[in-house]
Amino acid sequence: MNLTIIHPAVYVLYYFILILFAFLYNDPYYLASFLICISVLIALQGISREFKNVIKFFIPMSILIIILNPLTSHVGTTPIYIMGNFFITLEALVYGVLMSLSLLIILLVFSSYNRAVSYQEMLYLFSKRFPHISMVTIMALRFIPLLNYRLTEVNKISKFNRTNTHPEGNQSWMDKIKRTTHLLAVVVSWSLEESMLTAKSMKARGYGIKERTSYLSYKFRRTDYIFLSFITITVLISVTGLMQGYGRIEVYPTLSFNVSENPVNRYYFTFIALLLPIIYLEFREKLTWY
Repeated sequence: MNLTIIHPAVYVLYYFILILFAFLYNDPYYLASFLICISVLIALQGISREFKNVIKFFIPMSILIIILNPLTSHVGTTPIYIMGNFFITLEALVYGVLMSLSLLIILLVFSSYNRAVSYQEMLYLFSKRFPHISMVTIMALRFIPLLNYRLTEVNKISKFNRTNTHPEGNQSWMDKIKRTTHLLAVVVSWSLEESMLTAKSMKARGYGIKERTSYLSYKFRRTDYIFLSFITITVLISVTGLMQGYGRIEVYPTLSFNVSENPVNRYYFTFIALLLPIIYLEFREKLTWY
């Protein structure tokens, strides 16, 4: 239960801007600040488990990006010789690191978004104008976590029913493949059966016959208008800074970033301020309940 109710449209707009800025900014100082703020937000939202899952998924992918980009792209003016005449460029290596950092930020923003905006709220926003597209999108977003949950439940039952005559260590790789295939078949059958029941229930209730209604009702309050005004001002200032080159560095053909460069300016502080409203609301929520 949240004491401060924010309109879902404001949340959607805010997270869309965050994702857009994760693509636009490539200055290491800005990206590092972005990563710290979104990590603090996730900690306050209480989704540390999702954070760990994202990190597990991100580490091998980031290593792959950092390795493959210098190997496939030799654009740049600063060669780093590895062996003999074989070299990679510093610019390609830095670009791979910045790309992987942006990817991590985007994954964390999506994790925070899933915590802040429920699928019912998304249906409330988009179902009136795009009923079929919104329904398919919500079902697709819900399908993967639901499938993962069901696979975990079936796996627990399978382990419980297994006898001690077939311990896990004595199984061959073919037996493990057969067992995994059987578990997947059970999960798919379970999902198909429930989808048929859901479809029949929706048909019986007259879904799609008339304009869709929602049991949720949101109205713009004073907090929403303040939040929107703050977002608008900070976004306009941040975009002005981006147009002047603040928050972006030139990677190709020659790296223009210097570690000793001081990023402190009004555009940097404005960008940090843009990241703080949700952190403030979550912190105030925790403090109030405490």
